[in-house]
Amino acid sequence: MVDNTEDSPRRQRKLKLWHIGVGLLCLAVAGLLTMRWHWRAQFQRRIEAIRAAGFPVTGKELDAWYPWPTSGQNAAYWITGAATLHHKPRQEYWRLLEQIVDRSGARPDPNQPIPEDIGDLLETYIRENAKALEMLHDATSVVECRYPIDLSQGSIVTLPHIVDVRDGCLLLCSKAILCAEDGDPNGATRAIEAALRVACSLDQEPIMLSHFMHMKGVSWAAGSLEWALNATSFPQEQLARLNRAFGSVHANDTLLRAIAGDRCLFLGAFERPQVLGREHRFPKPPPAALLETYGAVGLSAREGAIFLDRMEEWLRIAQLPAFQRPAAIKAQEVHYARGRKGVLWGLADARDMPAMMGYEFEHVAQLEVAKTLLAVERYRLARASLPETLDQLVPDYLAAVPVDPFDGAPLRYKRFDRSFLVYSVGEDGKDDGGKQEPKKTEKSGETWDLAFRIER
Repeated sequence: MVDNTEDSPRRQRKLKLWHIGVGLLCLAVAGLLTMRWHWRAQFQRRIEAIRAAGFPVTGKELDAWYPWPTSGQNAAYWITGAATLHHKPRQEYWRLLEQIVDRSGARPDPNQPIPEDIGDLLETYIRENAKALEMLHDATSVVECRYPIDLSQGSIVTLPHIVDVRDGCLLLCSKAILCAEDGDPNGATRAIEAALRVACSLDQEPIMLSHFMHMKGVSWAAGSLEWALNATSFPQEQLARLNRAFGSVHANDTLLRAIAGDRCLFLGAFERPQVLGREHRFPKPPPAALLETYGAVGLSAREGAIFLDRMEEWLRIAQLPAFQRPAAIKAQEVHYARGRKGVLWGLADARDMPAMMGYEFEHVAQLEVAKTLLAVERYRLARASLPETLDQLVPDYLAAVPVDPFDGAPLRYKRFDRSFLVYSVGEDGKDDGGKQEPKKTEKSGETWDLAFRIER
């Protein structure tokens, strides 16, 4: 008989180590499942709160949130139809046209007669696009607009009509400048009105990129207004029409709608990370197996909760008075840098929002300056003199003196002999006395204001 008493403790030790290994593995699995449940529960609670607040949380809901016209007429078809007739000039000429209405430092001085070569370019461009212009003007008679896109596709949806809106706005703004140079204030008024209507055809589209193009078109209309007011005199009727047109732009409402729409648009990437493989924003996505695993263990849901918290903050900031937003944006960026970071390829960080919100201030400032220019011109025409201060425009021409979105102070105004200046301090928040952006050939490092000057 063999005595195995010496082997028994060894077997028992091995058995105990095996038990410990299994136990640790079970604890790890249980911990992972618990965290997976926790992360998904957090994510779902936030989604349900958004739905309870009346906002869309699925692609289908988002598509329904962008309503189709009930009248049977849709301005989108006229605008996209005009795009098929649009004759775009060569790239270098196209950039020159953009500079004229975009108020960049490289553009010609709007207080001087338009240079002959630019005048010839405008005439050729407008002549070649007579049919497209006619269709764009027809679009302004249609109240409702909804572009034929399927937002239920989520983040992979394409927006080809954004280019059509851009081209239409630039064409109409170019027409406004040419009409003003030819001494036709009524034609310039119709063109600026139409440009604003085309830009505002995007105001119900719940996408941040669409909102940006909407406001870009509005700022181009403001730039063409500056050219037009310098080039010719407008009667009271046209000034009142332009005042109504710029007053119909509701920038903040469309901003809130766009942020809420973008939030919904990217939710699917956290619920189904594998869609990132088809998303154009990620040209080199991780392997599908890694994305599947990332979603299966609940890490994508964890990032989804981070993303929703950050988008909620952007919605809160968007509801602040415009002049309070720059400081709030900087505070949020510092908070995000110190806090939890998303690793789902930057999507949870909502990195585009600070830049988009920054552009918003400039566009809003140009809109407010444009409305103030019109109020001053209406005052001058009615009283044969310029106001001493903007306060004199209240309440007959302005409900209140507009606030500069960059610093919260009233917009600045300077009166000269027969000319005047209305300006915002701009992104740097520094009042440079109405100094306009220098030409690119001048020395760098200078600061300037967002200034519109009317000389006649």
